[in-house]
Amino acid sequence: MKGLLRTLAVLATVGNFIILIQGALVTKTGSGDGCGNTWPFCHGEVFPTYHTLTLWIEYSHRIVSGLVGLLVVALAVGCWRFYRHHKRVRFFAFSSLFFIVLQGLLGAAAVVWSQSEAVMALHFGLSLMSFAAAALLTVVMFQLKKADEKGDRKKINSGVSRKLKTAIWGLAFYTYVVVYTGAFVRHTGSSLGCSTWPLCGDTWVPDLTTQAGIQWMHRLFAGLLFFLTLWLFLYVRKRYPARKDLYRGSLIAFLLTLAQVFTGGLIVLTKLELTIALMHTTLIAAFFAALCYLAMQVGVPWRSGPPLTRTRAGELTPGSE
Repeated sequence: MKGLLRTLAVLATVGNFIILIQGALVTKTGSGDGCGNTWPFCHGEVFPTYHTLTLWIEYSHRIVSGLVGLLVVALAVGCWRFYRHHKRVRFFAFSSLFFIVLQGLLGAAAVVWSQSEAVMALHFGLSLMSFAAAALLTVVMFQLKKADEKGDRKKINSGVSRKLKTAIWGLAFYTYVVVYTGAFVRHTGSSLGCSTWPLCGDTWVPDLTTQAGIQWMHRLFAGLLFFLTLWLFLYVRKRYPARKDLYRGSLIAFLLTLAQVFTGGLIVLTKLELTIALMHTTLIAAFFAALCYLAMQVGVPWRSGPPLTRTRAGELTPGSE
C-alpha cells in the first residue's frame, strides 16, 4: 500500500505543477472570464454548447484542479492511515490538501463575486504552497523507503547551526513575498510597466503607485533574492561541505534563481512572450520547492541540534564544546 501512496504522491506533485502552469496561462491570456461568472461548470453547463479558446483554457484549469484535488484527498487519507507514526508525512499530506482546497475556493470566489488584484495575487501563492507540500511529501516518503531498506533512521538535520536554519527559513518566507509581488505584477497588468531591463525606462526609481512602480518593486525584491541565494550557497559550501544534501540543494536553488532573473528580463525584452513567461513560472515553483526542501533538511530554527565544533579546515561538525 505504501508503494501505491508513493505513486500517488508523485502524481499529486506533477498535478499540482500542472495547476500552477495552467493558472499562469489563464492570467497571461486573460482567460479568467472564459466561463463567465458561473462555477464550477462553464456558463452553468457541464459540456459547454459553444467553444472559444479562452473558455477551454479556463475550463481545463478547473477540470485539472478538481481531479488533482480528488487525488490529493485520497493521498491524504491514505497517509493518515498508513503513516500514523510519521508526523512529517501526515503534515505534508494535510498541507497539500488544505492549500489546494483553499486556492480552489479563492478561485471560485473570484469568478462568482470578483476580487481585487491584491487578493487574486494570493491564488498563485496558495497553489505554490500545495505544490511544495506535495513535493516534500514525495521526498519524505522515498527517504523513509530508503531508510527502511538500510535500517537507518538517524536524524538528518543534526549538526546544523541555528544561524543556518534561520537563514534558510527566512529565505523561504522572503521568496513567498517575492512570488506575491510577481503575481501582483501579472494581475495588475504591469508586466510591461517598465519597457526596458534592467533599468526602468530612463529613470532609476519610478512612481511606486504606477504600473512601472509595481514592476520596479518586483525587480528590486527579485534582485535581493538572487544575492541572498548566492550568499546561502557560498556559506553552505564553505561551512558544511560534508552535507551533500545541503550543498546540492543550495546549488540548485542558486542556479534556479539565476535562470529566474534571466527569464524575467526576457519577458520584458520579448514583450511578454508566452513561452518565456510560463518558463518563468516553472522556475519559481522549482526554486521555492528547493528552498522548502532545504528547510525540511535542517529542521526548524527553534530546535537546536547538538553542539558544534570547527575543524582546522573551517568546517562545522557535531561534537562537544
